[in-house]
Amino acid sequence: MAAQLVLPDEIIVEILSMLPAKSLLRWRSVSKYWLNLISSTKFKLMHLRNFNQQNPRYSVRHLDYLASEEWFSLHFDDEAFTLDRNSHVEFPFNITSVILCFRIIGCCNGVVCLCDENGSGSDMVILWNPSIRRKLTLPLPNFKSIKSSFVVLGFGYDKMSDDYKVVRLAYNDYGFTGPRVEVYAVKTGIWRKVMFPHGWRRFYIHYNWTQVFSNGCVHWIASDSNWSHNSIMTFDITTELFGEIPLPVDLVKEHLTTIMVSLVGESLAVTYYNGLINCLVKGKKMASSTYKIWVMKEYNNPTSWTLIYNMHFPDADMGKPLKLRNKGDMIMESRDGNIIVYNCSGYASCICSGHESGWHCRNYVDKYEESLALLDVGHSVSDEEAMKALMMIG
Repeated sequence: MAAQLVLPDEIIVEILSMLPAKSLLRWRSVSKYWLNLISSTKFKLMHLRNFNQQNPRYSVRHLDYLASEEWFSLHFDDEAFTLDRNSHVEFPFNITSVILCFRIIGCCNGVVCLCDENGSGSDMVILWNPSIRRKLTLPLPNFKSIKSSFVVLGFGYDKMSDDYKVVRLAYNDYGFTGPRVEVYAVKTGIWRKVMFPHGWRRFYIHYNWTQVFSNGCVHWIASDSNWSHNSIMTFDITTELFGEIPLPVDLVKEHLTTIMVSLVGESLAVTYYNGLINCLVKGKKMASSTYKIWVMKEYNNPTSWTLIYNMHFPDADMGKPLKLRNKGDMIMESRDGNIIVYNCSGYASCICSGHESGWHCRNYVDKYEESLALLDVGHSVSDEEAMKALMMIG
C-alpha cells in the first residue's frame, strides 16, 4: 500500500490563502481546526495579501440615475482593462423612495463603505464585503443631519486593534464653525464623539469629496471657508487625531472640485482636472481639458511632491478622472458616462460597459479585493433581507 502524503501545516495554510473567499467559507466546515484557522486575524491578512497579489482586479460601478439601476463589473489590472467574465458582483441594496441611490465612500481590505447619496436624510451607513456577501448596517449617529447640513465620511482599517472604523464629520453651517465629529468602531458597535482641532474651525471639505485611505490615515482635500487655501486634511484611524499635509504649490489656490486625492501604487497622489465644455473662444464653442498628477515620493514630506503627468487637450474634454492605476494611468469618465483608460504615453481606450451611457449615468472605480473581513460580524446579504432593512428606515 502506498504511503499517504501528508503536507506540512504551513504548506496547507499557504494553499488555502490563495483560494477565493467563497471557497474558504465552505472549507470552514471541514474541521474545528480549519474553522479557527480561517477565522483568525493572521490568516485573514495572509489571504488578503496572497490571493489579491495573484488576482489584481478593479471593480466598476455603473449607476443610471434616470432608470434607478446600477451594475457592477470586474476588470483585470492589465493594459486593456479586460472584463472578468467569470466573476460577478451583485449589488444587493435596493433603491427606495428614502434612499435614491447609495454613494461609495471608499474601499479597504475588500470592505466597501456606503451611505445615501445626498449625505443627509437617513444618516444610513453600511459596510459591505461583496466577496463573501456580508453586510453590517451601522446604528444611527449621535449627530443627526438637518436640511442645512452636509456630512463627510471617511473609512479605514486600524491595524493596531484589527478593527474597521468610520469617521463622520457633520457640518451644520458649511464650515464656518467646524464639524461635529464621531467615530464608529466595528468591534465596539457604537459611535463615539471626537474633538475637532479648535484652530481648524474654518476648514471645509466639499460636499462632493473624495477620500483615500493610506498609511493608516484617511485623506480629504480641504479648504478654508473663503476657498483661498487648500490642503490635505488627514485623520489617523488608530490615534483618532486630525492632521494636515500641504498640497503642491500650484494647487493651493485652485477650486476644490478640480482636485482629487488618490494613490499611485502605495504613494499618495493628487490629480488636477480642469475641463471646459462649450466655452466661447473667438465666438466659437470649444471644449478643452487639462490634467496634472503629483505623487508624494515620501509620505508626509511636502518637498517630495513630484509632477509625473501634465497634459492639455485644447480641443476636447477627455472626461473626469475616477482612479489612478499603479503606473499612473488614468481611468476616466467621459461626458457621456463611458469609461476611458488613458495611459501616460498618450494611448486612450474606451471601455464598453454594456449598459446605457449618457449625462444621467455615473461610474465609480476602485481596486477590488477579495477578503474575509466582516466574517464574524453583521449579516449574510440576501435581496429580501436588504429590502427589509431599507424599508425600516424612517
